[in-house]
Amino acid sequence: MGISAAEAREVAPPAVRAPGPLGDLGRAHKVRLVYFVPTDREPARAWREKIGVVMTFVADVYRRSLHRHGHRTAGLDFEFDSGGGVVVHLLRGKHPAAHYNGAPDFAFLRQWRTVLPEVEAALGPRGENLHVVIAETYDEGPTRFEWRGGVALGCQASARGGAGLFSAWILRDAFCATTVADQLRLLADDTPIAGRVALGHGRPNSPRFQFIEDGFGAVAHELGHALGLPHDHREDGRYVMGNGFRHLRPNYIGPPPRHPVGFSAENARLLACSRFLADEADTADDTPPQFHLDPPATLEVGATAVPVRGRVTDDRGLAAVLYFVREMDSVVAGADLTGKAARIDIVLPVAPVKEACRVTILAIDRGGNIATAHRTFKTE
Repeated sequence: MGISAAEAREVAPPAVRAPGPLGDLGRAHKVRLVYFVPTDREPARAWREKIGVVMTFVADVYRRSLHRHGHRTAGLDFEFDSGGGVVVHLLRGKHPAAHYNGAPDFAFLRQWRTVLPEVEAALGPRGENLHVVIAETYDEGPTRFEWRGGVALGCQASARGGAGLFSAWILRDAFCATTVADQLRLLADDTPIAGRVALGHGRPNSPRFQFIEDGFGAVAHELGHALGLPHDHREDGRYVMGNGFRHLRPNYIGPPPRHPVGFSAENARLLACSRFLADEADTADDTPPQFHLDPPATLEVGATAVPVRGRVTDDRGLAAVLYFVREMDSVVAGADLTGKAARIDIVLPVAPVKEACRVTILAIDRGGNIATAHRTFKTE
């Protein structure tokens, strides 16, 4: 079920807050946009303009959220052509779609393991480039949620790069327009999409806007992983790295929300030091921080607090630390850091411990290098 540009213009959403336009910021580290099309597929209509619209909203979420947390940044930077248009690399795959999506089984991670090697061979390794790949590898036909073969994954490779991989169903005319103005009208539209279920809605014939939130929001969420961010479920409906990315519409349509969807303060600290967002990152620094942590303490069954103690050092300058608990799949705390050495002495709130509690500590320096340390606390 689609909607034409003319139909979109007839929808008049109230209190629209349009995202700012993309622009060439002149950074050395740019987000590289890739449209991947298998041999048995054709590119979507106006794919270049649509991907530009998707990334306009994604970049706006990042920029506005960092500004709300008091970080100075001009936002994400992209490649632009001589005419000022956002560059999207059209990459034709070497195989039919089933080779990548594994139909009919659609095995998890198969697309990551088959699409990305072709992207890297054509456009450079993800350790040196930040690839955002939208792939025409989903299939039609009935399925539990959205479209068969849908994928949304992301992972950082280094301070200089990583990758995010997303299904191109978000480029369907029903969900993606060629201009920001028309996209805002689609985002305001609650027309049911017959026979389809948006993951964030969970019911048949989900409204159009929820597919847009799921699709556009997934790009923002997985790009966060590609920039080194972990999940944060503490305010799950508001944080991009929780499930807040499925609730983007209030950021743009209707009365301004008291708490817009964005990143937590802890994840925002990491983003503010990323070479893809920091206006003054130390790009000559490729040495990550180092941890010197005390051995993990033994816990009692049911413990709701975990002590983490030690030091973290860096040869040029620390920026922030973040604490993530595996059993909660969430950030639980974090702080700014300064200087070349900092003492770690914190008691972390955790869910009642049954057998063990696994904590990951992330430290980022002024060059955007992230170091991780893992501690497993066991019960007596």
